Amino acid sequence: MAVWKKIKSSNLSYGLRLDPEFYRPDYFELRKRLDATGVYLISDIKEDIGYGLQAEPNYLEYGVDYIRALNLKDIGICGEILKIDREQVPSKNYIAKEGDILITRSGANCGDTGIIENGFIGATYGSYIIRVRIKKLNPFFVFTFLQSKFGRLQTIQIRTGLAQPNLSIPYIENLIQIPKNISNNIQNKIEILVKNAFQKQREIEKLYKEAGCELLERMDWNKVDAKHVLDYKTTSKDIFENERLDPEFYQPKFEKLIRHLKKMGSIKLGEFCPIVKRGISPQYTESGEVFIVNSQNLGANGLIDTTSLEKTSLDYFNEEKNFAAQLAQFDVLTYATGAYIGRTNTWLEKEKAMAGIDCIISQSDKNICDPVYLSLFLNSTVGLMQANQRASGSAQRHLYPKDIKQYEIFIPQNKTGKPDLEWQKKLADKIIHAHKAKKIAKQKLQEAKELVEKEIKKLI
Repeated sequence: MAVWKKIKSSNLSYGLRLDPEFYRPDYFELRKRLDATGVYLISDIKEDIGYGLQAEPNYLEYGVDYIRALNLKDIGICGEILKIDREQVPSKNYIAKEGDILITRSGANCGDTGIIENGFIGATYGSYIIRVRIKKLNPFFVFTFLQSKFGRLQTIQIRTGLAQPNLSIPYIENLIQIPKNISNNIQNKIEILVKNAFQKQREIEKLYKEAGCELLERMDWNKVDAKHVLDYKTTSKDIFENERLDPEFYQPKFEKLIRHLKKMGSIKLGEFCPIVKRGISPQYTESGEVFIVNSQNLGANGLIDTTSLEKTSLDYFNEEKNFAAQLAQFDVLTYATGAYIGRTNTWLEKEKAMAGIDCIISQSDKNICDPVYLSLFLNSTVGLMQANQRASGSAQRHLYPKDIKQYEIFIPQNKTGKPDLEWQKKLADKIIHAHKAKKIAKQKLQEAKELVEKEIKKLI
């Protein structure tokens, strides 16, 4: 509902902001209440503040960790961390120290935050990040405050731009208010909770990496020549059989991969997945009881981000026309349209859920292939190579159920000549353990935010 509020020209401060949204009553009511408790501005508690590397670096296999804005998540700094040459870091001012707070300054996730701890000490960071080094207050408390509803409301208010929201250093320094009367004991408790959460996050990355490495090692991935070549040819017979005219489909690296997988004992996915189907365009209900899993919820580390799932109603879920999109525990979901095509996760929850139109659902015969192992394989380099080969379209790439059915899946045999389900389960258990660790990490960070908000409510 629209709210009318008169603003005197003498009150158009803050850099003469003219956008009405900036002067929303709830923003100023929060500022008034916080101010009455005694606050610091970022300018009062900063030791240093600055933007990240301005030049786009060259990425290397080894080097200094390079944190990008997309790596700042609600469960810490995560996702694929690229590396750059140390010589591309112009000075030590761009080298992160423990407790440095990173803020996304532009784009869809403008205002998202991260904090440097343990594994990322000594990293550098990109141009879409503002780094704040704190004194006087515990930086882990400040980080959690910025993630709380009291901090987020302020970062949302001070953003500029519409299509591309932005945060600037002057606004961060002079307009973000942080309560100064939170006891050291509470700040230290928050630091412990945050660090425990990040420890679990590192456990997730470690487990997934271990499972992926063991998978590639057993299939002798190092023997596959996956180099991209410029000159190659195919036959009209192949074109008619595959019904594909795009040259990329016939890259020799794909043929070599498939040949190797068949030699190692692969099986086509369609032979042990009796059901491979697409989700639907769902009807969203804010207060619904049923989760909807869309492609953007599928994580790079094989774990679905359940905290960001939208919902629909139970009545919609139970409509006969929607049965095909219903998810059962251990259904395998593949990203079917867009930037991360081929990315695959397993639905490990027991709650009712449906798959969105950009997801493909595969249901595996567990006597041949553990569904969590299948997800790990499809999310590996080998699985994503097959996704890249079979995806069609140019500006917007697509995968269809018929494409996924043609994937060759590495199913090694045990000594009796049957699928080695014990080994599959060993890898799958690492993914399930990582899933549990992720829940614990989120719980710890939620506890930290709730503690911050509880203490601030006492003050205001």
